[in-house]
Amino acid sequence: YDVGVECRPYLPAPDTPPEGREYPFPPEVREERSAGVRQMAAEAGLPMTTRDWVSNSRPALEAAEFAREQGLFDPFHRAVFRAYHAEGRDIGKQEVLREIATAVGLDADGMIEALNEGRYTPRVEEDLAFSREIGLTGVPAFIIGNRAIVGAQPYNVFEYVMDLLGREKSGQNNAGTGDSG
Repeated sequence: YDVGVECRPYLPAPDTPPEGREYPFPPEVREERSAGVRQMAAEAGLPMTTRDWVSNSRPALEAAEFAREQGLFDPFHRAVFRAYHAEGRDIGKQEVLREIATAVGLDADGMIEALNEGRYTPRVEEDLAFSREIGLTGVPAFIIGNRAIVGAQPYNVFEYVMDLLGREKSGQNNAGTGDSG
């Protein structure tokens, strides 16, 4: 399928205070609730760590908008994802975002200045309002035509939705490579 993908901000836990918070569920419940995602991540070769806390991801969302404007959204987004999910780092802390920005070639000082000014707050708020308006309840979420796919899903779910929408395949199935297929 020949499709474009555009990542937009979403806050999975909008009530998280700036300093973050402990997970609201005991470890055994967290493990049970995340088992499917962990299995899919393992099958894809993506490491995931276990944390006892939730970061406030708003600073990372705003930093990602800075990265988008600088043409480095994808490497920054991937590095933030890796830092949080694989390394267990707190992406709500400016020093962590600074290190990630530097690692991907962003102007870290300029990014921190933009965060402190709230330069990208309106843009992030607009996207968050849109996600609430259309009823998104989780991440990842994919809007395809007038359909939404919420949560990590196998490739055949996307094929099914594309077939429902009458989309033709444009080549080989490149699932897992990051290519459209």
